[in-house]
Amino acid sequence: MSGEGTSSVTSTAVNQRFLNKLSDCAPARHHVAGRAALALVAALAIGTAGCSGGAGDNRSRTGAASPADSAMRHTADSAAAMAAAHDTATAHRLSPSADSIAPYLVFAPTGERQFVAAVRNSQWLLDVGRMDLDVRKDSAKARAFREAAPVLSPVAPRAVFRLWWAKGAEDVVVDSFFVYNGRIVMRVYGSAALDSVARAKGSSTAFAVRADSAMPPVATMCELRVDPDSATLAAQTALTPAERLAQLAVQKSADSVYAARVAFVRDSLDAELRASPPPYERLQRRMKTASSQVRGCFGTARGALVVSVRAGDAEWVRERLVLIAPDGAVTPLRVDDLRFRAHELLTALDADGDGVDDLGVRGTTHRAGGTAILRLDLSKKRAERLAAGFVWETF
Repeated sequence: MSGEGTSSVTSTAVNQRFLNKLSDCAPARHHVAGRAALALVAALAIGTAGCSGGAGDNRSRTGAASPADSAMRHTADSAAAMAAAHDTATAHRLSPSADSIAPYLVFAPTGERQFVAAVRNSQWLLDVGRMDLDVRKDSAKARAFREAAPVLSPVAPRAVFRLWWAKGAEDVVVDSFFVYNGRIVMRVYGSAALDSVARAKGSSTAFAVRADSAMPPVATMCELRVDPDSATLAAQTALTPAERLAQLAVQKSADSVYAARVAFVRDSLDAELRASPPPYERLQRRMKTASSQVRGCFGTARGALVVSVRAGDAEWVRERLVLIAPDGAVTPLRVDDLRFRAHELLTALDADGDGVDDLGVRGTTHRAGGTAILRLDLSKKRAERLAAGFVWETF
């Protein structure tokens, strides 16, 4: 009996020391082990505490939490958090079909405020996420998507955004979820001028920010995109035919001189970039040059030009972005866009309202691409990405 009593006391002391150590490490262990381990720890702590005395009872009497209480408390907290995460009784309910495709809807983070809008199929669309399931050819899946998207999206239907585009800034409303080229998009509803741009030819891009309050429309400050007012139209009407022809001749001459300067800069950049070919012969055989330009108000410059030499489907890229002033002065800019290696200029717009135009671009990298907004910082001679959307990938 004495041997059995000594063994029991020793086992109780060992168990008690184990529980004390477990209580000190409980929070870290619970995060790693998961719910199953928590239940096992709680059962072990409760069973051992019932057989032990001494130190455990003294801690209970002094008001401190026992190891069993600590384990049970952490188990209950973790179980409650897990139940809240999977609770369907208080959350928005989805039909079985909508719930089945919910894992394939990948949206932007809930706190995201900056998005990219672009014209696709003659309408303005806002990119809010990615769709990992093809719902175009299955009407049942399409209905399930239209049910699940408004519930799961961080951007609610009828949300208001401040849209910065080529003609200025205005408040718009987004609604009507659907899928375009693997992206979850919403229809943008704005002014008549915005709709007319969507119906025109060419690519248009805009920068959208969640609107905290309503603001009046603001026209662009760039004289290259300002619509003529009544005074300007009256002055043009008052000109004689000869005066109009002389004015057009002066403007045409200035444009031709500027175009010749842009072409010279483009060829010079192309020669500079090709002077350092890719290190592999297979890429050297596939080198090609791409260039694009847009007119805008970039400080004293009135045009932006990008020239890139690419090889192997953007596997190897060298690129230069410059601003060109009317007098021919060239200002190089560093592009800070870690996602896309090469860029094609689409439009000029003032995305932050600082009076200096920014760039809407089509970015490309190896087997992927998308649309992005680059903000120009003339003091640092840098173009940094503000937002990106309409991303595509090939495998």
